[in-house]
Order: sequence, then structure tokens, then C-alpha cells
Amino acid sequence: MRYVKVVFLKEVGAFVGRDGNVYGPYKPKEGAIIPEEDARSLALEGAVAIVGGYAIEEARPLARPSVNLSRPLLFMSIGIVLVIVGSVLMALSSLSSMEARGVVTIFPLPPIAVSGLLALLIPVVFIIVFLAAFLLILYFTLRGLS
Repeated sequence: MRYVKVVFLKEVGAFVGRDGNVYGPYKPKEGAIIPEEDARSLALEGAVAIVGGYAIEEARPLARPSVNLSRPLLFMSIGIVLVIVGSVLMALSSLSSMEARGVVTIFPLPPIAVSGLLALLIPVVFIIVFLAAFLLILYFTLRGLS
């Protein structure tokens, strides 16, 4: 049921509204919020003026707001891809300089002296840990919204 705000132009005695509640009595220039059907009937009689601009809905449970996750997930995914690409590039660049120094430096890890395929294992482990953390964050984010 919809309700509207009205201002009474004439004296109106008490009446039972369409919602079953008792309204009134009202004197001229008094305002009230009454059912929309009653307001229209009284307006046709010239007893009220409907104050335009808004209607008040009957109270009901609030629906859970829908959240659009597409934009934050897009930015988070782009960030993760950039971190992974950066990690791989740092690992590959350290492999090319490893013959001279034998040290792998991958941020945020400290410099590590390694050789051969072990130098590739370090960034792979870093990427796996980073992806696992991202998937956990994503899981709990989506779980909390449902």
C-alpha cells in the first residue's frame, strides 16, 4: 500500500483508511500521511491537496543490496597478472646474469646464491604462494557477499 502526504483544505472528520487504520479528525491547514487511494478520493471532493513530489511506501524487509564486483575483480586481476609477469621477468633476468655472479634477486626476497634450475624454482614458488593468497581472498570475498 502506498501513502502520500496531504494538506487538508476543509475540516474532515475521522475516517477509516483503506489500510484499516483510523485517521483524523483534521482541521484546515493540517498535514498528514494517509493511504494514496484515500488521498485521491478526498482530493476529488476538494478536502485535501496532495503534496506532490514523493510517496511513502509501506514498511517491508529491506532487500540485500546487490554489489557489482566486476570492476574491483578486474583491477585485482590486472594487478595479479602484473605481479606474476614482473616476477617471471625478474627471474629470467637473474638467470642471464647468474653466470657472472651466481645470485638471484627477486623482490621482496633477499638475494640468494643459486645455480641452474633452482633459480627458476624460486619465482615459481613465489607465484604459487601469491596465487593461493589471491584465491583465498577472492573466495572469502565472494562467500561474504552471498
